[in-house]
Amino acid sequence: MSDNLARRLWAARTGGGTVPLAAGDVLIGAEDAYAVQRESAALAGLPRAGWKVAATSAAAQRLLDTPGPSTAPMFQPLCFESPAEIAIFEGQSTSVESEFAFRFDRPLPPRDTAYARAEVLAAVGALFAAIEVVACRFEGGFAGLGGARLIADMAANLAWVRGAETSDWRGRDLRSHPVVLSKNGETVAEGNGAQVLGDPLNVLEWTANHLSGLGDGISAGEVVSTGTCTGVVPVAPGDTLIANFADLGDVEVRFHADTGVPSG
Repeated sequence: MSDNLARRLWAARTGGGTVPLAAGDVLIGAEDAYAVQRESAALAGLPRAGWKVAATSAAAQRLLDTPGPSTAPMFQPLCFESPAEIAIFEGQSTSVESEFAFRFDRPLPPRDTAYARAEVLAAVGALFAAIEVVACRFEGGFAGLGGARLIADMAANLAWVRGAETSDWRGRDLRSHPVVLSKNGETVAEGNGAQVLGDPLNVLEWTANHLSGLGDGISAGEVVSTGTCTGVVPVAPGDTLIANFADLGDVEVRFHADTGVPSG
């Protein structure tokens, strides 16, 4: 059953359309949902760029009706440098999230003992400003989706856009670091790092131990994107979104319609 759901969700991600909400009724809990993720990753056959972390903010947890964070892989061909242009399908509630992300220079493989915060942070090489593009492949969109369906649907990841990196992130107070998101030239959301589990560094510690427990871990060179600081902002073809991270710079993404027909 997990294989069938994975195929349906991956087909919707790559070709458009949605999967009936009831198709997720086969998911008993998080273990089943992560099994669907693994099936989807196997179907994709794409190299992993890193990990996204979903539902790290209270606002996202309320919207999704999920009790806490979850993770999903991000794939290299679906990760871009700013400014980026991304095709989106109708009917999948495509939205953007402004996020702090980190590149790991040293691996944190699965192990029996928990990683201490200092160990996790010592493995980090750089900080990025980023925009994650999310979409819901279940019919009905994000509202009340629930944790199991969210996880099975690759935690709603569609694409990821990175800004310039900085190596002098240590000592920064990311909790109070401002983030302003604009759509078509108008400010639509504001926030800071405190929105994600109180501090993006808290998210890193949680993620390292969560992925270790799943038997995945974090590989050297992979990124972890820590969740939205500015809520979940809907977008449509023709929109241009810019996330301003003060001295960390801007991240820009433009959207156009994906017709499902290859160009050229």
